[in-house]
Amino acid sequence: MSITSRIREGVSGFPAISLDEVQQAGLMQRKDRKYLFGFSLVPDLLQEVAGHYRILEIDGRRIQNYQTFYYDTPGLTMYRMHHSGRVNRHKIRFRKYGTSEEMYFEVKRKDARGVTIKNRMQTESREALILSREEEFLSAFTPYEEVKMIPVLENSFNRITLVSPDQRERITLDYHLWFSSPLNDESLEVPGISIAEIKFSDHLSGSLFNGALRHAHVIPSRFSKYCIGMAMLNPALKQNLFKEKVRRVRKINTDYKQSIKN
Repeated sequence: MSITSRIREGVSGFPAISLDEVQQAGLMQRKDRKYLFGFSLVPDLLQEVAGHYRILEIDGRRIQNYQTFYYDTPGLTMYRMHHSGRVNRHKIRFRKYGTSEEMYFEVKRKDARGVTIKNRMQTESREALILSREEEFLSAFTPYEEVKMIPVLENSFNRITLVSPDQRERITLDYHLWFSSPLNDESLEVPGISIAEIKFSDHLSGSLFNGALRHAHVIPSRFSKYCIGMAMLNPALKQNLFKEKVRRVRKINTDYKQSIKN
């Protein structure tokens, strides 16, 4: 059985939770911990925690496809702030969730405490363009008032979302990542990697998913889809602090491709 088939079988073992229930929980202000590992590990992780979490189900689908369009300044201020480890940094993006035609304009800020704060609005901009309402939103939640923004990266991926019974912990499992850069018309697919993110309000000591990752010898690893996608598609960018992560992504992806050939 293929890995994808095992994943589809694995997600059937969880009770469902609706999008309305997930949105009620919020977690728009939270702490998070990320993990990078091989795609082939996803079915085993699902099997270990099956029955202990609920799974997001939308229109009968338990695996959602996400599309994201990132914006930055012409000088890539936000990318460079992330590279230099600055606090109070932002990410600006449009995101389309799953099969819905709804598009959201989102601002994420990482503050000095390491807490992620997300604000978003539903947008009528089907072409992911920053129009007058989006400009007002930027003025309210970022220091980039009247600063020109340009599209710099697009990505897509599949996502599985798990929610703890008390809704104080949410896990996203992302895989089948694809990136495209409007800056140089380059694109890249990395099917061999997966990224898990545990979003929580207080602490992780009781997280069964965190325990499953430890059992699989997967350690926390900071990972920004925006920064890694930009670094991989734009090698001329300053990326000293991302080089080790980029090498690891390439190695995991190469190992996966070789494994499916054998």
